[in-house]
Parts: sequence; structure tokens; C-alpha cells
Amino acid sequence: MPTQPKINRLSITQRAFGTLSNGESATLFTLSNTHGVRVKISNYGGIIVTLETLDKNAVSSDIVLGYDDIKAYENDPYYLGAIIGRYAGRIDQGLLSIDDKTYQLDINNNDNQLHGGHEALNKKLWQATTESSAEKVSLILQHTSPDGDNGFPGNVAFKVKYSLNCRNELTVEYFATTDKTTVINLTQHSYFNLAGHKSGDIYQHQIQINADYFLPMNENIYPTGEIRAVLNSAHDFSQLSALGKNINSNDEQVIIAKGYDNYWLSNDNVISGEIFAARAFEPNSGRQLTMYSAQSCLILYTANYIDGSQTGKEDCVYQQHSAFCFEPQNLATRINGANINNTIVRPDQPFYSQTRFVFETV
Repeated sequence: MPTQPKINRLSITQRAFGTLSNGESATLFTLSNTHGVRVKISNYGGIIVTLETLDKNAVSSDIVLGYDDIKAYENDPYYLGAIIGRYAGRIDQGLLSIDDKTYQLDINNNDNQLHGGHEALNKKLWQATTESSAEKVSLILQHTSPDGDNGFPGNVAFKVKYSLNCRNELTVEYFATTDKTTVINLTQHSYFNLAGHKSGDIYQHQIQINADYFLPMNENIYPTGEIRAVLNSAHDFSQLSALGKNINSNDEQVIIAKGYDNYWLSNDNVISGEIFAARAFEPNSGRQLTMYSAQSCLILYTANYIDGSQTGKEDCVYQQHSAFCFEPQNLATRINGANINNTIVRPDQPFYSQTRFVFETV
């Protein structure tokens, strides 16, 4: 008898995900296709809790770090899987200058504001709706951040849309509008281990970044102002290169960050959407992750500050260098380097960006 063709089906379901300390109830949404991709996302922080894909032997594994319950996410210091904002990154002394006006932002990390301050977007319960079609299933999350939230100006309406299709593409779209000139720099902070979330270090992972330049950091993890070529450096990922090659080397930048934690400045063909921004390949599983983003830069972060103090899913104790993050942003360009003016959004200029993660086996 003839073989019946496999039908491409998509689904989105939801279930309760526990009660937050303030009494609010969180929800967990599951987006699935028939090619082995299943993504579980909470409306708390927009967190990707689980991301399951098949390896080269058709064995499924969860490839993102995370926790089993919502209370662990409330206490999570690492931003595992979360939407980051209003401002991804560090702002020195929490001092923000826009159009000759200075704002004192909330300080939450030594002498700086990190990732939007206390109770930022990663700690908010977003309003959630879903959409389904033959082409994709989507989770739409919305949250309004009030004027003065963590010190930032403007009432800002945020929307994040997660979509999964039958081509094993997970797309994250970011929308924002403001009634006052402000800064917006959003990213997604999933920690990937393509061998499986409890598989140990990522030294065998091979990384490729489509960028000819990166930004060196000083000892306080701020860009020095230099724009440096990646060629012949520990930060040269112009071709697939194993993370373990230099991640524990005596390179000054690697020592400062305890691994990788720099801005790479995307080449023009990335920003135009013609080619991928970054790629990761894990040879044992055969899994490959390719990321597309028109943002002007990205951070490769290698879980340098995870220290074994947190117990994750399936009682796994996560350690340093047990995952990597691809964090596309718009802070830095090849012309100006890191400049907060690149992140300014005005009432007549809505914010939009898109990141697409493509999962396959090689």
C-alpha cells in the first residue's frame, strides 16, 4: 500500500503554571509542530521554559536551561529564558541622558542598572492571547510599563509575539510604542545547550557569527570605545569554531568576562536580512541552531556567572559554561560602536524588531 504523506500540523495549548508570591496565577503555553519541535512559554516574563527538538537519531531533548516551577523563576538571578527590557545590558551608574535631560534609573547590579532594573519585564505577568492558522501558531504577550518604571521615561506599551511554524522556525517579534521619548533595547535570553539542558559544558559546541568586528570591554564589563577586528583573535567566529578552543584561554577579554560576553557588530548582509546573524552546531547530537536578526549587534554569552547555586529542571545543578545565549540588540553599530542614542524611541516612531531561530540537524 502507498505510504500516506505526513500531515503538517500545528497546535497551541495552555495549562496552569503555579501561583506567584503576589497571588497572581501564571500560565504555561505549549506550541508544537509535527516535526519534533515543542516550545513551552510562560506569560510570566515571556519565559521560554522548555524547547524540545529532535537530534540526528530522532531522539528528543530539551535544549534550554530552566526550572520546573514558577517560584524558582521568581527567584532566578540569571534571566533564564526571559524577555529582557526595557533595556538589555548595563547602564553605568543608572544615569540615562536623552535630549539633554538626565534620568536616574533604578540600580540593581553593583553600580549600574542591569537588564531594566528591579522587577523589569522578565518579572512581569503579561496578558496573553493566542492565534492559530495553517501556517503558524502564535502566543501574543502584552504589558504596559508606566512612566517612571525603574526610572525610565514614558508609558510604553510592549507586545511580544512568539510564533512556531512547520519549518522548525521559532520567531520572536517585539513591538513597542511610547508617549514620551525613551530608550528601548529588547532581547530574548534563552540559555541553549544543543546536547540537552543537563549535558554539562558547551565546549564542543561550534559557533559562527557573521561579524567582522567586536567591542572590547573594560573590567567593569562596559565597552571601552574601541571597535576591534575579530581576525586572528579569540573572538573570531567568522567560521564555525569550537567554544572550548579559547573559552578558558589567557585572552584578556575572555579573562574579564570569565568566558564570552561581548558585542559583535553584525555585517551589512545580516542587517539587510540576506544571511544569518549567528549559528551554533553541536556535533554529537547533530543539532544546529541558526539565528536571523536585523538588529545591528548581538551578544554571545556563555553562562559565565552560573555557579552551581541553582537547581534547574529535572534536579540538574547548572554550572559555569553549561549553555550559551545569542542576544541580538540595537545598542551598537559598526559606525558608532556602543551608543545609547541608537536605542532611542520617540512617540512618532514605534519600535519593532524580529528574531528568528531555525532548528535542524546536520
